[in-house]
Amino acid sequence: MKIDFFKYCATGNDFVVIDNRQNLCATKNKKLWAHFCDRKNGIGADGVLFLEQVSSADFHMRYLNADGGEVDMCGNGARSITHFAHFLKIKNSADFVFTTANGKYLSQVLGVDLAKVQMTELRDENKYQLKDFKISDSCWFLNTGVPHCVFEVAGVDKFTVQETGAKVRYDARFPDGSNVNFCERVSGNIFSLRTYERGVEAETLSCGTGAVATAIVMAKKYQIADQVILKTPGGELTVSFNSDFSKVYLAGSVKQVFSGSIEI
Repeated sequence: MKIDFFKYCATGNDFVVIDNRQNLCATKNKKLWAHFCDRKNGIGADGVLFLEQVSSADFHMRYLNADGGEVDMCGNGARSITHFAHFLKIKNSADFVFTTANGKYLSQVLGVDLAKVQMTELRDENKYQLKDFKISDSCWFLNTGVPHCVFEVAGVDKFTVQETGAKVRYDARFPDGSNVNFCERVSGNIFSLRTYERGVEAETLSCGTGAVATAIVMAKKYQIADQVILKTPGGELTVSFNSDFSKVYLAGSVKQVFSGSIEI
């Protein structure tokens, strides 16, 4: 069978995106989709996004990590699939309501290469204590759709993200593992951010849910009023919020890089 796909990049986080409204793809085939994400033998990506039909919203987003395993949410993936839904013209609007395994989200295409999503999953703050890792005394746990650890460190540009991130990610206290973020304040509301992502099992150029987790804990620590800017290796992400964080938005660049088809 031949499958049409689209390659998307959202501030360095890259995805294979597939229109699966006809349910032609067997999304539970972990080995197949991990092969799609393989950068030497497949298309190459941090994950696979499926746009699917759902009665309760404009579309459903199903997300598989690079290892082929399904996870509940991906912030940059949500922005990418929003751009894709707009490209497909599934409605005469740039505003969308979509569902994930977590629940319902709002998103919007702001321009040719810009999209934002409202992040509604913000829970389990400091469910786990992290100081015993002895990475930093400034450390937090927060679930922003998927679990995240955040460590504020000095010299983040030269930090051992791969080695230290893997150590935290596989720690026994996290039943399903955790993503791991390392940040450093640049000035004011601007922070440098690097992220080790579970499922990819490596540092990625950016992580949307990680940017949101980092922005929230940094805003609380430094009493930042309404917006945090995250400078990632893949580009800039903006997280905006109201005073009690009941409304949180993730925005940044997103581009359709190329399209093609592949035999499976």
